[in-house]
Amino acid sequence: MSTIGWYAHHHGAGHRTRARVVGAELVARGLSVTVLGSGLDAEVLATDGLGCVDLPLDHPVAPGEDDSEVEATARGLLHWAPLRQEGLRARMARISAWLEAEQPSLLVVDVSTEVALLARLHGIPVVLVAQPGDRRDEPHTLALRCASAVLAPWPGWATESLWRTAVPHAELDLVAVGGVARARVEPGEVGRPYGLVLAGGEGFDDPGTAGEIERAVPELDWVVLDGRTWVTDVRSLVAGSEVVVAHGGQNAVADIARHQRPAVLAPQRRPHAEQEHLARALDAAGLAVPADPVRVQQEGWAGLVARARSLGGEGWARWECDGAAARAADALVRVATGAGSASTRRKVGHG
Repeated sequence: MSTIGWYAHHHGAGHRTRARVVGAELVARGLSVTVLGSGLDAEVLATDGLGCVDLPLDHPVAPGEDDSEVEATARGLLHWAPLRQEGLRARMARISAWLEAEQPSLLVVDVSTEVALLARLHGIPVVLVAQPGDRRDEPHTLALRCASAVLAPWPGWATESLWRTAVPHAELDLVAVGGVARARVEPGEVGRPYGLVLAGGEGFDDPGTAGEIERAVPELDWVVLDGRTWVTDVRSLVAGSEVVVAHGGQNAVADIARHQRPAVLAPQRRPHAEQEHLARALDAAGLAVPADPVRVQQEGWAGLVARARSLGGEGWARWECDGAAARAADALVRVATGAGSASTRRKVGHG
């Protein structure tokens, strides 16, 4: 049985969610899939038939160690490789040990330049998962040059506006598969119409945002989910909502798109402006209403929510969540089996 490894970064839930969704599709095809990352729940992964390798964290830098930007980034060549850091050393050693023991047919990396390089230096094919935003820096360029293929979890039409790299897209074996989302579920118990605020585990950059939304649109009850109020699975709440106001993370967008809910996206400050890029692309496509500070000041939350509700959610079909996991699995199997370019049949996505 062919083995595929999937490295899932521990920041946010989206990386682990993609690993589970696509990993379950690969397992259904008879492949063995192991997820490598920190803070993984082995029992949850096992419900999808996935193996688990829990990795030690590579931070924080211990007192007395040099955590300067030059030392941590190798003068801009890497994103995070601090010298003399025990956690980093143990993390990379454990990945190397797994690569040697299991000899996987490929390693999916979502996301880490350093892990991508490590696998490539072991002679293991690497498939990167693309992230929105401005990725023209040297570490991203290095990782892309080492990749056998790149999976983009968005539809092909969005690539040019959503993802900026120093490597021309035509030079990459790039497969845009559509939004990788969990299965659609039915709404939970509903009473009075409600709106849903998805602030993410870290909350909005401005902690007063949720309160501003509630005061601006009192005709809806508001369910607010953030780091203080958290549920394991938000899908039934998304499904039953009149409108969702969310941060601009890919996982939140995928759940909204899968359930075709009207949405306002409030991008938060993230590296490489990934949430801003995603919100702008969805605004240009007429799928969601952006809520950057200028628009909030001009239209107010009531105006933005009203515009999203009038827009509706039917346009989310263009995000191409249906079949995205199968298309991703198709691409990975082609790389794993050496059956030519992953995008032989679908250059820069399908559709």
